[in-house]
Amino acid sequence: MDQDSTHTSRKEILPAFAGTLIGAVVLFLAMNALQPMLMENHFIHDFGTMLAGCMEGTVFYKVMWYFADFTEATFIASVPASIFMIVGGFVAAYLERKKSRLAGTGVDGHGHLFSGMFFATAAAILLGMLVFGELYPGWTGWVPTFAVVLTVQVLVLFFGVSAAKIATSVLLGTFITFPVVYVLQIFLVGPLGLPLFVAVSIGVFIVVPLCTALFKLFPWMKIQEPETPPAEEIEEEQSKSSPTSFFLNRVFGDVGELAIWGSSIATVAMYVGAIIGWVLNPLEPAYGAGNLPLLIASQIAVAALAIFIWYPKWKKEGWAFTFPGIVLVSAIVGSYAATGTVSDIVIAVLTIAIGAVIFAPMVEKVMALFRYKGSYHVIALIQLCIFSVCIVWSFVIMYGLLPLFAA
Repeated sequence: MDQDSTHTSRKEILPAFAGTLIGAVVLFLAMNALQPMLMENHFIHDFGTMLAGCMEGTVFYKVMWYFADFTEATFIASVPASIFMIVGGFVAAYLERKKSRLAGTGVDGHGHLFSGMFFATAAAILLGMLVFGELYPGWTGWVPTFAVVLTVQVLVLFFGVSAAKIATSVLLGTFITFPVVYVLQIFLVGPLGLPLFVAVSIGVFIVVPLCTALFKLFPWMKIQEPETPPAEEIEEEQSKSSPTSFFLNRVFGDVGELAIWGSSIATVAMYVGAIIGWVLNPLEPAYGAGNLPLLIASQIAVAALAIFIWYPKWKKEGWAFTFPGIVLVSAIVGSYAATGTVSDIVIAVLTIAIGAVIFAPMVEKVMALFRYKGSYHVIALIQLCIFSVCIVWSFVIMYGLLPLFAA
């Protein structure tokens, strides 16, 4: 693709890109201005109360934790957001199966598997809470029960949705994922002061190839390829949409990739639920950090910038790894930009720029370095890129930018 065609293709989405960035900024400013007036709202529990309730053994708060886990992978961690996202996911899967133009990004072409994916996720979260929340280590504080959202779902996608395959993915995926992530959290990530998601990210990098190799030893865990790859159908539908429609759906679809679903409808529904939870109690979503306005705005902004930069690749190849930057920004904002100061915004803007630029080529380079041939789900290598960049950038922030701002 020559320079002129690249420039022209980006011009197709320039109004949508500018409008999305402006919308993200306006949303941030409006929510940030409104939040002080909402701080007395306690119509729903805050995250700290929920965590304390789990540690005290309160069943109600354990049920709330269970639902919040569905959106922890998106860093929203909100009960209303999770409920709205689940409903949105089923709507998107239905519309995708009907090949409706209203499906947006659908559920990444996995509408025929979505019920199995959801059941496996729901069962894995519950199993993790029952086993690791009640036995060892118990509720010692925040525990990574949501990590199975990232491992079990991709194992189901990779191996299939028969009862035996789902049971195997849920049981072994859960029993292996949590201990690995918990050990990383306690002995590596926590002591280094890194974002806790780094433990999950490294854990996924370890667990997915490990479980895949283990599952291949079981005669019933045969990898079953679909006759017609559904992702191709989604790409075909997207190619028929206008550039603006494609861009907007892809922005929210990229945010949805954090929960594996890749659904623009489910993401919008999740944001609506998160904002409802935020209105009811500003400390309910986003781990009670009080930075939901900056988190949502940063997620939308980095997705928009990444897709704008790599739009020619999207148009030419049908896919680009633009979503990992959303993970990076979310982890950094949640860990180092939770007070709403000017320095927080500077850190968020710098992280948005890094996340938007680096990951699309980096993931492909790492895939080539590992000579990736599809023997396990690519999420393992994506997470390798994410935690590598996140660790380096976190050290720069902790030992470079934050002391500089403090001075």
